[in-house]
Amino acid sequence: MRTSLTILLTICCAATYAQDTTHHPPDSMKVRDLNETIVIGYGVVKKRDLTGAVYTVKKDVIMQAPVANPLESLQGRVPGMDITRSNGTPGAGADVLIRGTRSIAGSNGPLYIIDGLQGGSMSYLNPADIESVEVLKDASATAIYGSQGANGVVIITTRKGKPGKTRVSYNGYYGANGYTQYPPPRLGDSYLQLRREAWRATLNPGQTLPDDATIFANAGEYDAIGKGQWVNWVDLLLHNSSQQSHSVSVSGGGDKTKAFMSFGYYKENGALKYTNLTRYSVRLNLDQEVSRFVKAGIQSQINYSTLNKRKDPMSVALSTTPLGIPYDANGNVNIYPVAGNTNTLSPLTDDRGPAVATDQTIGTTVLMNGYLDITPVKGLSFRSNLGTFISFNRVGIFQATTSLNRANDGTSYSEVTNGNSRFYNWDNVLTYNLDKGDHAITLTALSSYTHKDADTSNAYGIKQVLGTQLFYNLNATEATSRTIRSAYKGAATMSFAGRINYSYKGRYLLQLTERMDGASRLAVGHKWAGFPSVSVGWRLSEEAFMRNLRQLDDLKLRVSYGVAGNSGISEYGTQSGLSQANNMSFGEIPAPGYIFNSTIGNTSLGWELSATTNVGVDLSFLNSRISATIDAYNTRTTKLLLLRTLPVSTGVSSVYQNIGATNNKGIEIALNMVNVVHKQFKWTSTLTFTTNRERITDLVGGKDVIDKETNSLLQGHPVKSFYTYRKLGIWQTGEADKAAALSFGGTPFKPGTLRIDDLNHDSIINDNDRTYLGSPVPKWSLGWQHTFTYRAFDLGIFVFARWGQMIYGEFLGRYNPGGEGGGPAFPDYWTPENPTNDYPRPRKGSKFGDYAGYQSMLYIDGSYFKIKNVTLGYTLPKSVSSRLNIGSLRVYATAANIFTKSRNHLLSYYDPERGGAESAPLNKQVVVGLNVDF
Repeated sequence: MRTSLTILLTICCAATYAQDTTHHPPDSMKVRDLNETIVIGYGVVKKRDLTGAVYTVKKDVIMQAPVANPLESLQGRVPGMDITRSNGTPGAGADVLIRGTRSIAGSNGPLYIIDGLQGGSMSYLNPADIESVEVLKDASATAIYGSQGANGVVIITTRKGKPGKTRVSYNGYYGANGYTQYPPPRLGDSYLQLRREAWRATLNPGQTLPDDATIFANAGEYDAIGKGQWVNWVDLLLHNSSQQSHSVSVSGGGDKTKAFMSFGYYKENGALKYTNLTRYSVRLNLDQEVSRFVKAGIQSQINYSTLNKRKDPMSVALSTTPLGIPYDANGNVNIYPVAGNTNTLSPLTDDRGPAVATDQTIGTTVLMNGYLDITPVKGLSFRSNLGTFISFNRVGIFQATTSLNRANDGTSYSEVTNGNSRFYNWDNVLTYNLDKGDHAITLTALSSYTHKDADTSNAYGIKQVLGTQLFYNLNATEATSRTIRSAYKGAATMSFAGRINYSYKGRYLLQLTERMDGASRLAVGHKWAGFPSVSVGWRLSEEAFMRNLRQLDDLKLRVSYGVAGNSGISEYGTQSGLSQANNMSFGEIPAPGYIFNSTIGNTSLGWELSATTNVGVDLSFLNSRISATIDAYNTRTTKLLLLRTLPVSTGVSSVYQNIGATNNKGIEIALNMVNVVHKQFKWTSTLTFTTNRERITDLVGGKDVIDKETNSLLQGHPVKSFYTYRKLGIWQTGEADKAAALSFGGTPFKPGTLRIDDLNHDSIINDNDRTYLGSPVPKWSLGWQHTFTYRAFDLGIFVFARWGQMIYGEFLGRYNPGGEGGGPAFPDYWTPENPTNDYPRPRKGSKFGDYAGYQSMLYIDGSYFKIKNVTLGYTLPKSVSSRLNIGSLRVYATAANIFTKSRNHLLSYYDPERGGAESAPLNKQVVVGLNVDF
């Protein structure tokens, strides 16, 4: 913590001293900032009157990154919001946490509100359609959403029509994806030396190493080596590809009718052949003034998308022998690249086309939200919102006999899944505003109802008669293999809430909120709970004793406390279900039997509760040249919704119970600086900093739950923790006696083997020496945006750092100590002549899992620094654009993910934002774009 804060203060001081104070922004800038309207739950508030922890991101920031999912453009730009891309495939989502992980078995994702409609997803939105994003973080800000807002709220406001001349806009870009950081495989001499060393390690003193004909006697391997038939499967699989986005919008209206309409097209090709995403979107936002007292409108969007993906072959590419002939004379893939070896399938086998491997999802989503706003008298308004989110999708899968998925089955496979989900949200909000001199009060009362359900149907079979029919004709599969399944699930909530906002002289601020939530997921008698919150604000800068501080523009203190609930378990998690078992009989006559599902119901399961205290400071000085927001918070979550494992003797495996507790505490800082202002040059920067400490504070009986390396629950540590042996290095030649004094499974260690920490000092390495190693939770993260403008040119640089987290490096386990097959080239393994501490000595016939304590090599520091985006743009001068009848025109080029520096040298060939997975690596991007307004 001390180191991270020192870094932050150094950055801030450097930026402050860089200012040119000879040119000050006008005082109106200060007033405008404080009067800026912030969207909060079921209403708006001026920034000067805000008492909760709310952060706003405007549309120009969202448009800076070339992404399909607008969530990615928020990475590093919102303090307290941890965003990582889930993988590098087209259309991949983003993993989002606001202020850490609270729940163990319940949901930890935030609530998304799109134009007042709950439960949507930002991934469905066209980034060019977004006006602003507000992130609500503390309990006072999220309390009005009750249980739905327990993990934070993200409010998205889309663009609306404005009175005046009709405005037509185009926003688009085209570019390339690829240049992927990925571990290269062992080739040539590196491959040969590993196998030779593995054989040498098994020789007795005086024995001579056999010749290569003996060492490389696998089928066809020695012949391929002699002919120099080396193959880099990683390079052959990964391709540079294209990405493009085009959006046209029309906006305008009169005094009574305002409309905004947009059309969007997005296409992204993946690094693997036949992987791509194509998406079309149409949005219509309409606002109508029916009379002086009545307004009505609708916000709507329809998306249609096609996503093609396939089994990721990267693990196969790293482990397959890097030898053979990948293509025949006609350029077709050789299924078995090594002559005489029919056991090794080519990693390129799925590159042969959709008739070999197809995984296609076609989806349609409809978001629609209509509202009616009635203002019968001054200060009193009633608003009713009725929204729906409907999704239809079809997933079709075909895998030929020689596809990667079916390589070990010998039969083809066809499957179709159809899904239909529906979500409805009806909110009724009554608001009364009263402003009497020094006193201003806003009363809000609301009711909210949500209902969602989904049904799926699935059918599959094997041995499709004609492979080119893929999954379209399941009648052509083997009759006895055909299986049909269907499922349904549904849930509903009902809520009532009230809120009071009070301001005295704009100086003393108070907000009180109470919400009652009922959730169908929970047990009878435990479905309802109340969630209160209170927050106060004090604008010290309005006090007489502060007015002599001329450099200070605004200073506000905020304190809040509130309780939120979480009911985010599976729809029927409180009920016991039955499944049919066909292993009973009466004599020779079969009979069905019924058994309880593995998870048994709990009729006393209730709400998980999170109580949050937040202390915040908002300040600006030097005529708004510098402004900052600082928040410190402490969240205690109790009555955790925990899926508890039960003894085998019970006949079931688990049950949901309200047991255990967690704690999250942290500091968030957002700093905005106008560093230099001249007539033709301006430099501004925005810095966000987050540090969060997450830990489990209580479990059943006060004891840790020890499971696998990644599933153990450890008190005093984050929910997601890594628990295994700690690697200290490799035993060296001069440490033979010390190594022999320790043993694993009765076998003593020796030079060249892993040196594992003997925690209890009993000279035996066993389960008692496993310990907490680290967590995917970063100690701190930082985003820093710099924007430079000189005349018509603009340059934006955004850097991002995520520090202190540990990752589970799947590809690290591809080290092949026996030398049989492939493996990554980077492992620096121990030999008597190369006393490294990275990897132990190879050994003939051994596998990675044969090393005592091999798990310790998989968990490494994942800290990294990244130049996330660099954008250079040019805006056509007004004098030129006006002659061309163009409102504005800007061309730009953006490079994304262009440089990453990892703290650990083992990640030199890998982008650690991916989290250690060897599949679907992240790509770099370079695009050229155009923004035009007519």
